[in-house]
Amino acid sequence: MKMRVLIAAIVLLGLTVAGLAQGSPTRRCLLISGTGDGLGKQAASAAALGALADAVAKWQAEHNVQTYEATPWKPNPNPYWRSTISENLFLPPDDVTDRTYTICWKGVVSPAVCTSGTKVCW
Repeated sequence: MKMRVLIAAIVLLGLTVAGLAQGSPTRRCLLISGTGDGLGKQAASAAALGALADAVAKWQAEHNVQTYEATPWKPNPNPYWRSTISENLFLPPDDVTDRTYTICWKGVVSPAVCTSGTKVCW
């Protein structure tokens, strides 16, 4: 008797979980970043945000996504000429909005380089 109740409970739980999975769409998220450079931190940040906006628009078009939610995501630096960025090269403070997170550092060729990141969910 106890075994039947246990099996019935497991089957019921399985059907409930399957029903929830079918009844609600799967939420997916993606991390997107863009990098830009400039003569100063402000120009490099604007270039990075522009590159990020272009990357998001390209993703939307390629995947036919009309609406999405964007939240800030701290990206890893994407340097042009270095493999890593040492701590003393960063240009604080980071710029965080309700949708983006931008980090900047001193560049090799350009005075400033920034990478902006966002997490999009749909």
